[in-house]
Amino acid sequence: MPTCITDQVFPLIVVDTASPITIGAQITEQIKLLIARGNLKPNQPLPPITHLAKYLGVNHTIVAQAYNKMIALGYLVGNRGKRTVIANSPLVRQMVARKTFYDLLSQAFHSASQYGLTAAEFSAAAYAQAVLVDRHQINVVFVNFFPDSIDISATIQSATGLALVSIPWAHLQAKEPQALEQLLSADLIVTTIKHLWEVAQIADPNKEVIGIEVQPDKQLWGHISSLRRNAKLLFVCQKKSSSEAMKEIIDYNVYHIESKAVTVEFVQNNVPGLQEFDLVVCSRLVESQLSQYIPKTLKLMTFSIDINPVNLLVLQARLAAVEMEILT
Repeated sequence: MPTCITDQVFPLIVVDTASPITIGAQITEQIKLLIARGNLKPNQPLPPITHLAKYLGVNHTIVAQAYNKMIALGYLVGNRGKRTVIANSPLVRQMVARKTFYDLLSQAFHSASQYGLTAAEFSAAAYAQAVLVDRHQINVVFVNFFPDSIDISATIQSATGLALVSIPWAHLQAKEPQALEQLLSADLIVTTIKHLWEVAQIADPNKEVIGIEVQPDKQLWGHISSLRRNAKLLFVCQKKSSSEAMKEIIDYNVYHIESKAVTVEFVQNNVPGLQEFDLVVCSRLVESQLSQYIPKTLKLMTFSIDINPVNLLVLQARLAAVEMEILT
């Protein structure tokens, strides 16, 4: 049965000898939980090791090891001759920021208990699930043909919830060892449809390569679509190659406009000439810098992209299929 302790400066702690989690880990994780919930605050003292060990009914060495581990990690501060206190550190502030996670964990345990699971069974099931997910996390890479200012990998991660590795095509062309190793170790390779054949030529023939089509985000696309025929767009980035990449994506999806790719320096030197354009589109990196040169009569929008909905559905289906293959 669990043993409880209440201390003047320490909220309730429980250790369960039936749990598959070690007693030391139970103590450290409960201290983290109490920090996250705000029960324990920076500079607040903890009970002496012998005091806590006596009330928990465990060997004082276990408590000492738990304290020492948390001191080494930066959760606690130990001063010779004084009581150990909660650290006022970035790590402790990070724990406070995880309160929502612990709230969700509490809800999960409440649901599990309704199915008759004990605390020990819940912790064992949670551990098994975590190990399974960690061991079989899909390794997805995105081969990126665009400049850094167009972060397609971030859009894919947001849409799928999967972390992925972005490999610049230039690194593969240069046969950089790390890039080649990342490509060869991937469970699934993603790139843009336009560049699918090029990637397939250097990928492992046994590895699947999925192509996606990128398009302007809904807000930008909606505004561009409403412009008159032969309207003029100006694409602006720090580097002209980035501006040209934006122009390429828009031109591929929209046909009724004229467009030009330039640099911020061009805009700075040609402010009067901006009046001939109907819309200026720029990267977020230069938006604040550019806004001082754009006339109030000219609309300025930042560039962002979406994945074609059909391609996204295919990608999500393939991710699920690959995950099932790995798990089985």
